Amino acid sequence: MENPISAPLKTLQALLQARSKHSHYQLLHPSIEALLGNIPQSSGRHEAHRQCYMARRLPLRDLRVLDIGANTGYFTFAALADGAHKVVSQEGNAEHARFMALVAERMRLNHRLEVRPRYYNFEEPSNDYFDVIFCLNVLHHLGDDFGDRQIRLGSAKAEMLTALNQLSLQTRHLWMQLGFNWKGDRYCPLFPEGTKANVIDFVCQGTKGHWRIDDIAAVNPKTLDYEPMGDHNLGRFDALGEFLNRPLFLMSSLRFDEPPLKP
Repeated sequence: MENPISAPLKTLQALLQARSKHSHYQLLHPSIEALLGNIPQSSGRHEAHRQCYMARRLPLRDLRVLDIGANTGYFTFAALADGAHKVVSQEGNAEHARFMALVAERMRLNHRLEVRPRYYNFEEPSNDYFDVIFCLNVLHHLGDDFGDRQIRLGSAKAEMLTALNQLSLQTRHLWMQLGFNWKGDRYCPLFPEGTKANVIDFVCQGTKGHWRIDDIAAVNPKTLDYEPMGDHNLGRFDALGEFLNRPLFLMSSLRFDEPPLKP
């Protein structure tokens, strides 16, 4: 008879290794690595560097968090490890969503983690309120993973801003990243020049009246740590790859009357 502990382990490994568009995209959070045994991992997208910066900038203890496009849950489980009261993970990949739910059961975290196995509907958001939302590298997939597949680029960019501004009704704070290429296709650039300044201008101009930009960070090309934007990391460093050139925004909703977050 199969050991009752080994069966879920094999299931977790199979779910993690299932092939899909966004499989092998994200590292596993250290808090769950031991559950998977000796299994090959993705090289990731420097999640630990981003999460370290985010945790210093905005502690999550006792807060309610929504992770949109959670993938296999690095930022979800990081939020739980950092003391978030409740995390809701929205993930349209069925295998990834099931993986997170099973991990939560094994770690006895299912009372603090709700996994919603579907893409987030920006057009009809829920009435849920969150203290913090993660929307990390999601919106440039509008017209691909979610939304109207027939939409044109100009309309897609306008809808990205509409979706971004809609989130200001649901949360006090938002961590957001946006890719340079539409649908992740390097032959469909969102910004002709492809610079960080292009992305920053797009977000800052397009969210006026909805969000206050509290912080913009980027990778230091020498250390690969995320640091506040400055002359040393504003340029585009092609040797790092497209992903590590994406700015990281911390935004606060203007729907709530609060002072700016301290640096």
